[in-house]
Amino acid sequence: MTLADERALLARAQTSAAGFGEMFDAYYDRIYAYAYRRVGSRDQAEDLAAAVFEDALRGIKRLRWQGKPLAAWLYRIAARRVADFYRARKNDAPLDEFAHISTDGIGDALERDDERAAVRRGLQKLNAAEREIIRLVYFDELDGDTIASLLNLTKSNVYVRTHRALKKLEATLCAQ
Repeated sequence: MTLADERALLARAQTSAAGFGEMFDAYYDRIYAYAYRRVGSRDQAEDLAAAVFEDALRGIKRLRWQGKPLAAWLYRIAARRVADFYRARKNDAPLDEFAHISTDGIGDALERDDERAAVRRGLQKLNAAEREIIRLVYFDELDGDTIASLLNLTKSNVYVRTHRALKKLEATLCAQ
């Protein structure tokens, strides 16, 4: 979706229930997937995604177009909801969330399990910011503009941070 399309979608979402429904349909699956990868439970992810769109509905009229993807705004809401979820449970986000990622074509199931375990161990050695940039780029498959808006960075900085995080992960995996 182009920024012009997103701007028009925002205008429709701000003026009608059908427009908001259109925004919901366009982004629900992505927000649900984001929540699911962070909490590991379908029920909790559904609750979090619903809460994100409740918050969005309450705040849609106040949102002003800033030339940034709507997804960035929704992901910021989702990130706050996930943080609230863990704060309420006084627990850290599970790193085994990456076990749900499909790696078809790599080999038999045992080999995939070993590789997933190695990646999980490697990710545990990264700091929270490095893990988050890898999640957003490779697991949530967000584009550079959306990540830049979400993290309040420039697009170039997103690429630099992604490169550094991957280099650190690679070094960690090679050392294992």
